[in-house]
Amino acid sequence: MDDVALRRIEIAKHLFAGWSSGNPDAPEPYFHPDGVLMDVASGRFEGWTNIRNFFARGLTRTNNLTLVPDEFWASDDGLALHYVMSGDVILPETFGPEYVGRRWSVEVMSFLRFEGDRVIYEADFHDKGARAKSLGIGV
Repeated sequence: MDDVALRRIEIAKHLFAGWSSGNPDAPEPYFHPDGVLMDVASGRFEGWTNIRNFFARGLTRTNNLTLVPDEFWASDDGLALHYVMSGDVILPETFGPEYVGRRWSVEVMSFLRFEGDRVIYEADFHDKGARAKSLGIGV
C-alpha cells in the first residue's frame, strides 16, 4: 500500500477508536465538519452536529459500544473496512428486560471518503436485525 492508504488506515483506526470511546465528541477530530454519515439501518446524517447527535443518542441505548476494525482495502477514492460492532443492552424496551446486560455483536462493512486528513463520508452496511439475531432473538 502507498503512503496515502497507510495514512487513511491510521485515521480510520483513530476514528473508530473515537466511536468506541463512549464520548460523543471523540470522533470529531477525524470527521469533517460538513461530513455525511449514511447508515443503512438508521439513515443519513449530514454535518458533524447531526452525526454527533445520532451517535450520542445511540450511547444512551448501549453501554460499552465498540467498533473494532480488522481488515482494510484502499482505493483512489477512499478506504473500505470490515469491523465488528458490539455493545451491552441497557434499556429493557430495546429487546426485553431479560436482555439487559447482554452483549450483542454485528459485522459491518464501511466505506470512507476523505477530504485531507478527515473523513467526509462514511457509509455503514449491516443487517438491521443483526443485533437481535446475535442475542438469539428471531433465529
